[in-house]
Amino acid sequence: MLKVCGIHYDVGTTTLDGGTTRPSLSEETMEREIGDIGTGLHANAVRVTGGDVERIRIAARIAVRTGLEPWLTPLLPNADAATTLRAVGAVAGVGQELLEAGHRCTLIVGCELSVFMRGILPGATHGERFGLLVDPARLAAEVGASALDPRAEFAAFLRAAASTARTHFAGPVAYASGLWEDVDWSLFDMVGLDAYRDANNRGTYAATLQHQAVGRRVVVTETGCATYRGAAAAGGMAWTAVERRHEPWRLRPGVVRDEAEQAGELGELLDLAEQSGADGVFIYTYVAPSYPSSANPETDLDAASYALVRSWPDGRTEPKLAYGCISERYRAATTRALHSRSR
Repeated sequence: MLKVCGIHYDVGTTTLDGGTTRPSLSEETMEREIGDIGTGLHANAVRVTGGDVERIRIAARIAVRTGLEPWLTPLLPNADAATTLRAVGAVAGVGQELLEAGHRCTLIVGCELSVFMRGILPGATHGERFGLLVDPARLAAEVGASALDPRAEFAAFLRAAASTARTHFAGPVAYASGLWEDVDWSLFDMVGLDAYRDANNRGTYAATLQHQAVGRRVVVTETGCATYRGAAAAGGMAWTAVERRHEPWRLRPGVVRDEAEQAGELGELLDLAEQSGADGVFIYTYVAPSYPSSANPETDLDAASYALVRSWPDGRTEPKLAYGCISERYRAATTRALHSRSR
């Protein structure tokens, strides 16, 4: 039974072009959106991510008022190790404020940092580093030609991040790992997996989750599916369905919106997480206004987004088919959990 029924919520993250996913985000908007995560989607936890510590603080306070447990994650794509560590310390302080006020809170010190942070893998941007991951021969060549030792750099940073977190925060500390990353889980209070399924790992996905869950608390800190035909096979790389070389951005030829595919894949991912013995799941993501929808299928960027609500350029949002499916699943799961605790 899933105990943590979570939704990912972005308060603003640096994009590939150097912009941000949420240039403006008012407290009123956060109140409405986080409130809907609790009352509309029936979640009991929200993973708050982004690079603005004050926005994370505001979102976390709204979450606890809404009855959600905040899981706080600093996310600064392409920052160096020193900048990232400072963010870990700052967000740890936000979490400690919540603990001292009597609230539950978990701190996630980072997310897929071998790609998102500068200095572990070669590449000037996280886009370039993701490109290396899907091309093993080029990855090996570029690592060999660089002065980097990715394993050693990654391990050293996680030790420093865990130490920084525990210096400032007395609650549970986690890391959100990509499935390709080799993590020393003794540093953390649980195994955290950003576990996307795609055509390459479809046959081994369940076994991967089950293996991690042996003798350890496992939380799927992020999983999701975009909203077009074939998105399930693309998994965590489905966002590349957007052609970014032209203005305005448009979908690549052949990309067709399919809300049923998103809903079906998310249902299967929840089933697999529960069957593996995972303690919880965070669905990526609630909303993605940087992928606006359009009546023109070629520029309907929302089709390439993982969001549960569809965003329009004028600020309107509307639930997708997956929203209703997740709402029903989470309502049932949180109801069972309440009944279990009351016995």
